[in-house]
Amino acid sequence: MKNRLQIPDFMLASFDSSHDAMHSEEASKAAGIKARLIPTPELVKAGCGLSLRMEPKVAADIARLLNEEGVKVSHWILSTTIDGVRQFIAQDSPLKAKDQDK
Repeated sequence: MKNRLQIPDFMLASFDSSHDAMHSEEASKAAGIKARLIPTPELVKAGCGLSLRMEPKVAADIARLLNEEGVKVSHWILSTTIDGVRQFIAQDSPLKAKDQDK
C-alpha cells in the first residue's frame, strides 16, 4: 500500500527537559541546519513532550552539534511509512552509526 499522505520520512530527537529541547532548536538554527521543535507524537511517549524534527540526512550533523552543546537527547526515533502505515521506530544515536562507518 502506498503512503497516501505522501509524508516524507523524518527523524525525531526527544529530550527529558524542555530546556534541552529549546536549546536544540536554537543551536540547529544558529548552525544553519533545518530542524524545528514539535510536540512529540502521542505514539512515541518519550521525554518532555517536545521533539526536534529533522530530515534523516541531517540527523548525524544535529547529533554532533547537540553533543558539542552538551544537550542530552533521550531518544532518537525514525518516522517512516511501512505498508501504508506511519511507524515510529527507535534508533541508536546517528553518531553511533557514523562511528561504525569509519
